Amino acid sequence: MKTLIGILVSLSVATMMGCAGNTGIQTYVPNENSRLVGFKPGLEPVGVNGIKWETQLSTLKEMKLYVKESDVSFYSRAGDEYKLKSGKLIPIYYGFRDNQFYVGVVKTKDISDWEALKETVFEKYGVGAKPFSNQEEYLWVGKDATMALRYDRNSKSGIYYIRSHTMEKKMN
Repeated sequence: MKTLIGILVSLSVATMMGCAGNTGIQTYVPNENSRLVGFKPGLEPVGVNGIKWETQLSTLKEMKLYVKESDVSFYSRAGDEYKLKSGKLIPIYYGFRDNQFYVGVVKTKDISDWEALKETVFEKYGVGAKPFSNQEEYLWVGKDATMALRYDRNSKSGIYYIRSHTMEKKMN
């Protein structure tokens, strides 16, 4: 009986160890050489694609609800797309909180679009700060806007967003 219990305990531990090794949870290792990166003079966004921060949703035409996440509702607008350096167009999503424009988001679904997005953003804004040495993530921080570019190896998807500090403060 003791032998059987020992075998069951050993199998349970082995199973837990095997499962724990592939949790899909990413580890973030701080990049001690990273420094804050701002926007080049005159390039800090005051909105996205002609929509200024805090613009009322009701003043915009042809906005279609895409998804609601917590306190932010994301919309798309017919004809609004982000042009990658490769020439490919991908959707832009606009996030509103309390019906005021807060964040613009572009998402990629494969590595080639991610690489083209990264190249496009770097060409316009320069290389952002890289806060984690083991992650593909870049940040730019300005007076009233934060911009981030991030690649998730697990899902093989990328995200690029620009958000308003003023709206962020209102949310908190």
